[in-house]
Amino acid sequence: MSLTLTAAEAAKILKISKYTFYELVKRGEIPAHHIGRQLRIDPAVLEQYLHGTLSVKNNTTPSIMPSYPSGLRVLRFIGSHDPVVELLFEFLRHAKTPVESSISFKGSMDGLIALYRQEADVSGVHLWDNVSKDYNISYVQHVIPDESACIINLVQREQGFIVAPANPLHLHAWEDITKEGVRFINRQKGSGTRLRLDAYLQAENISHQQILGYTNEETTHSGVACLVANGQADVGIGVKAAAQRLGLGFVPLFQERYDLVCLGQTAKTPAWQQLVGILRSPGFIQAINQQDGYDTSLTGKILLNS
Repeated sequence: MSLTLTAAEAAKILKISKYTFYELVKRGEIPAHHIGRQLRIDPAVLEQYLHGTLSVKNNTTPSIMPSYPSGLRVLRFIGSHDPVVELLFEFLRHAKTPVESSISFKGSMDGLIALYRQEADVSGVHLWDNVSKDYNISYVQHVIPDESACIINLVQREQGFIVAPANPLHLHAWEDITKEGVRFINRQKGSGTRLRLDAYLQAENISHQQILGYTNEETTHSGVACLVANGQADVGIGVKAAAQRLGLGFVPLFQERYDLVCLGQTAKTPAWQQLVGILRSPGFIQAINQQDGYDTSLTGKILLNS
């Protein structure tokens, strides 16, 4: 019996296509290695991924933006997950003057804290402030006080329920996740999506104990979609693009603004300027618009430059 799994075997266990599995490996969500020309996966690693306990190590943690021996610049990203983040850094990697990246999806609040500690160069956030009725700016000013910062919009996006095809449980509104027997997969503490859910529960005086699976956490929209696709959960909250990649159903709940944040010192670097240039490029805008659930009307717009 083989001690490792082939890509086809792993995809079958996850109940996804082999192409989708290769995408997850490419994005670093599932570690894999090659034996000869064949991709192999440790069954224990796949089991951890299925149960949401897999932690992908990020080895780039110095406080100064590093360079690879080739001279390519490296931008360290820590923040909330969105497929467009991966698309952006893929564009950067294949730019005329390439910029490499280290990407770790840990949630909006953890991303801002990493910026404050200078463990990251760029963060991605989508934090709604019910007082200012705006996204992200007040959080940046609170978490990173007395520091110059730049906030630029990546995308506006639609979030909602990721469900099985045709939505067999007829889940249409927030309160439906409290229905008896509905298995929910949550996002991790500190993520913007989790904060949005908790704000709703508090406003409606709903106990999280009424939600089956509230304590089960996943760190990415893709991970939520995979758990729904393989039948381990009935519903989770995520972006439309993640649902569509796996042929799942999607029920829109709200729209939000997802911004990129960096410190003032990073905003002066060539790597950041190149990132801004790509954000505003017709090719990148077109690539985003090929996916459903996104609005690029603010993409590339600077919202704060202190």
